[in-house]
Amino acid sequence: MTYASDLIECAHCGSPITCERKTKMTKSGERDYVYYRCTQYHKGDHPRIRLTENELDSQMLAIFDTLRVEDVEFRDLFREQLRQATNWEFGEASKEDGHLKNRHTEVVRLQQQLLNLRLLEEIDADTFAHKARELRDEAATLRLEIERCDRGRDETIDIAVKAFELSQSLREKWLTADYAAKRRILEILCLNCSLDGVSLVTTMRKPFDLLAKGLVSKDSRGDCQSVEPRERLVDLYVEAMIEASGVHLDTVAELARECA
Repeated sequence: MTYASDLIECAHCGSPITCERKTKMTKSGERDYVYYRCTQYHKGDHPRIRLTENELDSQMLAIFDTLRVEDVEFRDLFREQLRQATNWEFGEASKEDGHLKNRHTEVVRLQQQLLNLRLLEEIDADTFAHKARELRDEAATLRLEIERCDRGRDETIDIAVKAFELSQSLREKWLTADYAAKRRILEILCLNCSLDGVSLVTTMRKPFDLLAKGLVSKDSRGDCQSVEPRERLVDLYVEAMIEASGVHLDTVAELARECA
């Protein structure tokens, strides 16, 4: 099912949202209905809330609509200027890359030092396991960050364009997508999801979070649209792409190519 398997957590208790299938007799015969609810739905004073897949789909489509830039002229100009962002500077990213690589080298040294201490029995097994896990997790995070910084400018801009184009057509793609494609869209788009009462609450991944905040806003008169300088928006968008993890960007690019 689209929204099951730990994709969404319950805002009331933090438990995962699961699905249940009910078969009911109708005038035309048996019919299956799918409902989504918290796994703790039946316990204590937990809210007895269930939503159908269509109800969750409607909310997700509304979320997709928040990413879309309705001003066609601005959307086309933004896309074109994004493609031509030749003046983007990656100096800060290169500097960060050096710091990350130095820290990764230090973490590898600490891992070896920790192992030596354990072999010499200068620390106990529990201390070794706890510290080894900390260093392993830090090393894994650093490798992802280093990969992010190592991406070339052209590759990042190319993925940025693909991600923007994908975000502008999510509603159409969702309506024709199968279960697997919908899951991929949700996992790419959403950092986390929760069900708060009957409302689906999402936290967007980069760079989609920037689009969700809105690139275009009404001015004080309320009858025309004003935007930040387009160059600044391009900078913010590309910066969000650089801050995204390498694995996430690869998945965005792959899905964008499939949906092209």
